[in-house]
Amino acid sequence: MAKVQKLAVVTGANKGLGFCTTKQLCRRFDGVVLLTARDERRGQAAVAQLQSEGLEPIFHELDVTDVDSIQRLKAFVER
Repeated sequence: MAKVQKLAVVTGANKGLGFCTTKQLCRRFDGVVLLTARDERRGQAAVAQLQSEGLEPIFHELDVTDVDSIQRLKAFVER
């Protein structure tokens, strides 16, 4: 991924408010939108649904209660 100047990270974004927030950010935010979810399958399904609407979020697995998961997201964002 190229160097990004603006990044929005939405946690729990595979459903509900997180999903709606991700959708609106994809439409309005001038930067990369990172959709995160604990369950990779559900997160990828949410990304696929948004992509079918012409939007381009990026997925990364994240469990905010797991320090290792947070560190993996940090390393991903830094790359």
